[in-house]
Amino acid sequence: METKNGLFDCFYTHAEQIIVEKNKIIYAPDNESQADSLYFLESGMVALMSYSRNGEERVYLYMKGPRIISFMTLLLDVVNCREITDICVPSHLVQMTKTRCILHRMSGSMFRKLLDEDLKFNHLILQATAANFQEVLSHFQQALEDSASVRLCRLLLDFSINKDGKKVLPKTMSFLEMSKYLGTHPVTVSRIVAILKKEGCIVKEQGYVVVQDDTKLRQMIEYGIDIK
Repeated sequence: METKNGLFDCFYTHAEQIIVEKNKIIYAPDNESQADSLYFLESGMVALMSYSRNGEERVYLYMKGPRIISFMTLLLDVVNCREITDICVPSHLVQMTKTRCILHRMSGSMFRKLLDEDLKFNHLILQATAANFQEVLSHFQQALEDSASVRLCRLLLDFSINKDGKKVLPKTMSFLEMSKYLGTHPVTVSRIVAILKKEGCIVKEQGYVVVQDDTKLRQMIEYGIDIK
């Protein structure tokens, strides 16, 4: 975690710290105040998602802190991309907290001011843009090329957190939640989890999924092992 004197110092200085409980929408393009803000996610997890016509959640990406989120609309407006290309931010995408989150909310006016005046801030936003693009690209590549079991193993490693010396998956990552992210049925997730338990990769303790053998999970990812 970066400190107040580190990479994200500008957010500690020029943004308002807020604590948001889980399952709260922090960004929606049709909400004017939300669309004119960006966030430094200090801790917690936020989902980039949409709702289908029948109200079903579709999760495209989970974002863990520390990282900068919800800034693309502001950035496109500043650099006038819409005047030179047909690129636009999808109007149906929202960002929702999936755990209790510590956020630092910066106004659009401060964002534009720092872009004009602060070279370090420009580098930070450039890095965040490149990292976000790479992460989205990787996620969709994996969805096309990897089996559900490989992607589930990767999810267990990517989103586990340290708790009392153990790597555990946040309780918010239920079988249903994981199935939304993987684009598969909850029953499929349940079946794969059961086999991973038998293999000694994970255990269930006090309501948490605990990663017990991350080496074996990495091997399953590396060799593309498909659990039937």
